[in-house]
Amino acid sequence: MPLPCRLFLIAIAFVCLSVPAGAKARVGWLSLEGSPKRAASGVVESNIQAPAPGEQARRWLVERLPGFLHRQDTASVARIEQLVAAGGETYCYANALRTPQREATALFSDAVLHRLPSRVIIRADRQALLKPHLNDKGQVQLRSLVGDRKLLGAVTIRRNYGPLIDPVLSGAADIQRVSHYDTPSRMLMARHTDWIISEPAALRGLVDNDPSLPRTPTRSFEVAGPSALVVTYAMCSRTDTGRAVVNAINRLMANHVERPWERPYVELLDGNERADLARMLQQQPR
Repeated sequence: MPLPCRLFLIAIAFVCLSVPAGAKARVGWLSLEGSPKRAASGVVESNIQAPAPGEQARRWLVERLPGFLHRQDTASVARIEQLVAAGGETYCYANALRTPQREATALFSDAVLHRLPSRVIIRADRQALLKPHLNDKGQVQLRSLVGDRKLLGAVTIRRNYGPLIDPVLSGAADIQRVSHYDTPSRMLMARHTDWIISEPAALRGLVDNDPSLPRTPTRSFEVAGPSALVVTYAMCSRTDTGRAVVNAINRLMANHVERPWERPYVELLDGNERADLARMLQQQPR
């Protein structure tokens, strides 16, 4: 046998021996990073992970997928999209909105979580000032609110709040715009702003996971206009492993029609918010 052929066969054998039979495929699970937590000195101590609404759903699913070697990391929304789309290594994100741009570069599971759309969340001590901006259904007329200079609002830049909210925010001049997902919630708890646009479950999850935050009373309100539940999915890289993960998640969810991974999300809602969720679930197209 010619020397080049022998060398090629030796190289193939080395690769096969270096990968143990039955080795589990690696999957990197990504979560949204939190804003930096600073000590009194101003030095960044650590990143507190923002407990996004899908985080507990991710944990439930991952714990029941023993056929893969899971690892976890945090990243910004833009970085999550880059890592999932890059290929090569397999990355997944369990709380993804499904868009045409993402579908071109990623694989998606069946629906994982049904969530309330973003709402106006205001400090309870400022709630009376919201009344002029409510319609007869108790919903916030957002264009009216953002023009009220007596009430200071905060939002996250480059965050998709949905077609009902984004056009209003794009033309609003007097709103604080910050870069981290959870910074507006921290500002609200610290009384540095009057209202934010977010999901109530995300705010309560953050407060529950960070004892250093003040427990400032708040109330959430629907935004007036046509709206629907936010449906999120597990999004994985377009790799063989990513496809196997998506298929495994779909099988797992099909075997649990009671959808227990959604329960922790519902438990973070108050009575009014749960009623709104139940109403919108009934209106959801089948």
